[in-house]
Amino acid sequence: MKKYEAVFILDPRKVEGNGEAFSDTIVAQLKEMGGNVTRVKCLDKRVFARPIGKSKAGIYWDYVVELDEAAIAPLHDKYRLNATVLRMAVFYFVDGQDDDVFTPREEHERLFKEEGFQDVYDREERPYRSRDDR
Repeated sequence: MKKYEAVFILDPRKVEGNGEAFSDTIVAQLKEMGGNVTRVKCLDKRVFARPIGKSKAGIYWDYVVELDEAAIAPLHDKYRLNATVLRMAVFYFVDGQDDDVFTPREEHERLFKEEGFQDVYDREERPYRSRDDR
């Protein structure tokens, strides 16, 4: 059995709240297929860059599951035509791969925490126009 990460995007118009009841059915389905669910995380409702059909936003759910490789295709078939699921993707999961996904990089922090960040701009290099110069 390999470890997989399954991401579901749910239609917020077809589920109540954050879709916790529907998420429970997904977990039950994964366990029925012989999987061991190790993590379930709701990533909240997010607005899409481009609409999926007529949906402009979706509720993201992330599952980490130990599952047999042969069970991936039936999982896709199960939710492929489900109107509640806008998108679904399954990836190989590597332990520790998402531990620091949302932590900012050190150079990014340093750049914006420097004192005098705005003072670096030299005002003498650009011409200044005022009403008196007309």
